[in-house]
Amino acid sequence: MDSGFTFWYIFLRMNTLKPFVSRWKTHMLFTAILLIGIFARAWEFASLPPGLNVDEASIGVEAYYLYRFGMDRFGLSYPVHLTSWGSGQNSLYAYLLMPFVALKGINAFAVRLPMMLAGILSLPLIFIAGKKLFDEKFALLAMFFMAVSPWHIVNSRWAVESNIMPFLFLAGFTALTLTEIKNWWFYVSIFFFALCLYAYGTAYVGVPVFLLLTVPCLIKLNRLTVKQVIIGAVIFILLALPIGMFVAVNTLKLETMHLGAITIPRLPVEARYETMAAVFGGSPFEAIAENARIMLDLLWTQSDAFPWNFVEPFGYFYKYTFPLVLIGLFLAFFVKENRPGRWLIAAWMLASVVVGLLHPVNLTRINIIFTPILLCIALLLIDIDKRLPQIIPVGVVIFSIGFIFFNRAYHGGEYRKVTSAIFNEGIIPAIEYAADNSDSLFCLTDEHYSLYIYVLLTQKYHPSEYVDDLEWINPDDPADPARKLVALKNFRFTPEACLSDPEAAYILTLRESPPNPDIGYKEKKFVKFVVHLPK
Repeated sequence: MDSGFTFWYIFLRMNTLKPFVSRWKTHMLFTAILLIGIFARAWEFASLPPGLNVDEASIGVEAYYLYRFGMDRFGLSYPVHLTSWGSGQNSLYAYLLMPFVALKGINAFAVRLPMMLAGILSLPLIFIAGKKLFDEKFALLAMFFMAVSPWHIVNSRWAVESNIMPFLFLAGFTALTLTEIKNWWFYVSIFFFALCLYAYGTAYVGVPVFLLLTVPCLIKLNRLTVKQVIIGAVIFILLALPIGMFVAVNTLKLETMHLGAITIPRLPVEARYETMAAVFGGSPFEAIAENARIMLDLLWTQSDAFPWNFVEPFGYFYKYTFPLVLIGLFLAFFVKENRPGRWLIAAWMLASVVVGLLHPVNLTRINIIFTPILLCIALLLIDIDKRLPQIIPVGVVIFSIGFIFFNRAYHGGEYRKVTSAIFNEGIIPAIEYAADNSDSLFCLTDEHYSLYIYVLLTQKYHPSEYVDDLEWINPDDPADPARKLVALKNFRFTPEACLSDPEAAYILTLRESPPNPDIGYKEKKFVKFVVHLPK
């Protein structure tokens, strides 16, 4: 009797809870996926990758200098595009970083925090867009794919400034999906798409192509009026005008311009958008064909030459999924059901492909393509689900297993070892230690790229202290757009520069020794670097 009563009590309770569970299922799944995404992006984000990449250090220095001095490291007042290594660096992330470095200084935590937050905010954005495009099931699946995507996790955890562009483009895309004649979301989307132009140079092509493909569709669907499009175009042109002037100044070889406190800089060497774009070459059709080959190879192999962009063997989305992308893209083009939503995804893919045709890409340069790749795979599974309902649970289980192994590899010793060398782990405390214990010349190893940026990061000189004395190796060499600095105050960037000074200190790699063997040194190791102070 008691056991029978217990059974029926549990049965009735389960049936009582069933409507509650059904009603809150989307909310619970959304929360679970969001927590998974937060964990993957936040765990050890300040210490993995270890150290700071030179581009991270560069954008951190620029943010600090803009906040502290009102100018970049070359003394230019609030530039719309940074001079950086000589061929330019996108400026938007530096301006976004200013309050963070003001509070926390130039360190991995502060420099990476906005990127990590953008990665987390991308998850609810893709859910909102997916729900508007199709339904909650598609939205949750797309959100899950982004949460466990190796590309998006890696992208969110280090702060090369161009990594912010996928977030801004997704924000613009999401606002565009919400656009109706009776609301203001179109203008919000225009704002974010215009910001993309300051986030990464590939947006110069990707954003206009995407808008040209999608805005006429929205007009035809009566979700936009011609008047709204004209107003949006005016807003976009006004917001894009400074970066448009930057392109004009550098393409036409004009002098640096000033709009009040804002600087439109003429770069000292050829701008990166010119050196990379096929249209600026002598054989554009051959370049486009070669770029297409590079892009297809990258999308198929899911890897490039830069180990900080991916983790073997997981690629951008678990290595062997590109055929799924192609099938999903085919469905986006040719399935009639919900054509507007499918067209928006297809248009994003087409705009990304145009970028890949005009630029020789790597996993960073074509970062605009990976969100629509995730949407195409989600679209494929949703379409199969109509005939084979088991496909989504099976897919979620398979990708969840891949996600577990990816995190194990990403946080494992091998990946940490590889990125430790690439991200110059130890160089910042090594320079600080040397500067605190010697007033003589400092000679740094020349085996690593542009270590002078870490000197600016640690010493925080005012640009007026050094900018007029900067001397570059091969400053006008078009084959070397990232210029190499000879000296900065009492720092030299080759060991041989200190041979004549017996009091000089050295900051070298583990396998190097000071060039003067007759002098005794006190040595202190900092991960990948050793400080040699004369005894």
